[in-house]
Amino acid sequence: MEQKTDNTVLTNGIIKNGKFYPKKNLPSGTLRIVLTTKCNFNCIYCFSEGEENKEYRILNLEDLKKILVVAKEFGISNIKLTGGEPLLYPYIRELLSYIRKIEIPYIDLTTNISCLNEKNIEVLNEYNVNAITLSLNTLNKEKFMYLSKFNDFDLIMNNLNLAFKHFKGKLRINCIIFDDQYDEEDYNKIIKLCKNKKIGLRLIEPSIVEGLKITYNKKMFKSYINNIKKKANKIIESDCKSVEYIFLGDWYLTVMHSLCDNKLCDSCIDYMYIRVTSDLKLKHRYKQYWQNKRSFYKCDY
Repeated sequence: MEQKTDNTVLTNGIIKNGKFYPKKNLPSGTLRIVLTTKCNFNCIYCFSEGEENKEYRILNLEDLKKILVVAKEFGISNIKLTGGEPLLYPYIRELLSYIRKIEIPYIDLTTNISCLNEKNIEVLNEYNVNAITLSLNTLNKEKFMYLSKFNDFDLIMNNLNLAFKHFKGKLRINCIIFDDQYDEEDYNKIIKLCKNKKIGLRLIEPSIVEGLKITYNKKMFKSYINNIKKKANKIIESDCKSVEYIFLGDWYLTVMHSLCDNKLCDSCIDYMYIRVTSDLKLKHRYKQYWQNKRSFYKCDY
């Protein structure tokens, strides 16, 4: 199956005079939902979406349906499903079915790949999930186990190939570049893989989080991105300097610069998406926005 590429410049903004201007806040039309805190990885860089209470939680499906109905009325057209690991959410099929029932057009799911087996890919295809974001920071087995504390690297590679072969929507890889165990050739292989498969790639700057020492240094991230830029035939920056598109021939990768150093996601006021946390709360800024705009249909948040 020919893989659909994610390499079209994002439609949630415009390019003017060689610079990308993204839509911000509510007009972006995106609702990010943390379905569950449950995860089968124990990544050494994970800060659990900034949620202080890390006990195991899953969103109630009926509550989630109410939120989705109101979200659509407010103009939400893109649902991003995250976790934890969203494929461990026990009502994933029912949720996808409901999103399609109320005709929200775009669904994007972020996964650590471990549960992306043939059965789950069939479910995602059945409900026409538009895109999967694959969290993959290395193609090196030892480094993978060091970062994730998940020992079955072969399973990850097998599921990755299943996604390449069977998933009908768009694929992209999210790759965080760490100074710790930095290996330039490893990242070059990820670029080569994405370019050959014609899928998207985001190279991500670590966000500094107190207590997570692996996030403290970013020297190699900056060095590596500068080296890539030397090979580029075109570079497009965003107006806020947080995103760059680096073109290598007819394919490009996305560079995501951190705006969140020492600010966890539960308190960030700069985030582009509206977010529903795993305890059924809206991100603070948007809670206030929606309160000022109108009642949230008496949903608790």
